[in-house]
Amino acid sequence: MKFGLVATAGFALTFLPLDRARAEFEVQESTIDAGEIQLQYRGAGHTGLSKSDDDEDEKPLRQSQEFELQMSPTSHWLLAFTQGYTVPDGETFDINAIEFETQVEIITLEGDGFGFAMQGGMEQGVGNAPEGSGDFHFGPIFEYGQGDFLLTNDILFFDEFGPDSEPGVWGVEYSLQAAYNVTDRLMLAVEAFGEAEDLSSTSFQEQEHYIGPAFYFTWGEDDDEALIEASERGVPGKYDEFTVSFGVLFGLTDASSDVAAKVFVGYEFN
Repeated sequence: MKFGLVATAGFALTFLPLDRARAEFEVQESTIDAGEIQLQYRGAGHTGLSKSDDDEDEKPLRQSQEFELQMSPTSHWLLAFTQGYTVPDGETFDINAIEFETQVEIITLEGDGFGFAMQGGMEQGVGNAPEGSGDFHFGPIFEYGQGDFLLTNDILFFDEFGPDSEPGVWGVEYSLQAAYNVTDRLMLAVEAFGEAEDLSSTSFQEQEHYIGPAFYFTWGEDDDEALIEASERGVPGKYDEFTVSFGVLFGLTDASSDVAAKVFVGYEFN
């Protein structure tokens, strides 16, 4: 059975109040399935927002939503298009960013063992984002599976562009998920997320770091025997699945919100 971890990083109800418009707490898996299409919604909402004494600083995000389409032309190549919407503190709902990404699977995770992929893309600020803002980003995806346990680590390096960015200043964001499949349908996880806008000078308290629990529940038509038979014939088996997730994350630094609630809804089929 496929668990749909692609959306699994959960679309957090919380938004990171940094300049970048990434609204979700997302854990991207390394595995790619040929012919698969995924539709995802991620949402987030924060309490205890960080405050800045500088009126020119971008306002922290109280809410955010993302809608994403993922397509896999082959078993080792994935394309994704995302639209992001935000509600900065004290402002109204508006589109914030569009994003194009691609992913290449290099080592396939099969049963117990390791999986590895590379991802990269570009985000362009629109709507209520600062004019001309955006970033280029890339990084590795690591996975380790052992029985019902799965460890996933995503790392993204990014270089921002726009009127308020500093040329040549690289930042990094990460996600780390330790997940356990309780049943074929239910997965429990502990997740951590973080971001530093400047690798060379940002202090720890100026970075955003979160940690907390989440659950994922999947249902749909995915006859395991039919999928195995189709795989033995060298053709993809047909399936369609829904995944829902909810989690609560706790901020660990001054720049983080106190509590972030995250939700994810995904549908995948081939």
